[in-house]
Amino acid sequence: MENEAALSQINPELAARVRRMADALAARGIAIRVSSGLRSTAKQAALYADRANNPNPVARPGTSKHERGEAVDIVPVGARSSGAVAAVGEEGERQGLRWGGRFKTRPDYPHFELPDTVLEHAVRIAKDPDVQISGVGLFIIGLGLILILRS
Repeated sequence: MENEAALSQINPELAARVRRMADALAARGIAIRVSSGLRSTAKQAALYADRANNPNPVARPGTSKHERGEAVDIVPVGARSSGAVAAVGEEGERQGLRWGGRFKTRPDYPHFELPDTVLEHAVRIAKDPDVQISGVGLFIIGLGLILILRS
């Protein structure tokens, strides 16, 4: 596994899952490298400003899980065939990570992040303009959040 230093700067649970991912892929002959881990807000702002030249989606500064150490970008070392990229993505999912290759609007194949908490997921759904939520749906979400916050 390349870039152990990058793993030392991110959320320990994410780092542990990435290490397990690397071990499982190495057993299949696929080496991986962390191409991006923790980012400062200034670094995220620079990437966002240059997003037209980036083949992958770039989040607005202040919204990226990279800025909190809860996301990494991982690429296969050597052959970057679609089969290798898919194998890396599937292994990340087996390790309980959310893979950017499954993002609906614009896939981000190198991106892996810790899954959202229930509250983060509800907020993301509420902010999504493509999601229509009925009054009953909002009531159920609100009730669920109250129960979570009370426990």
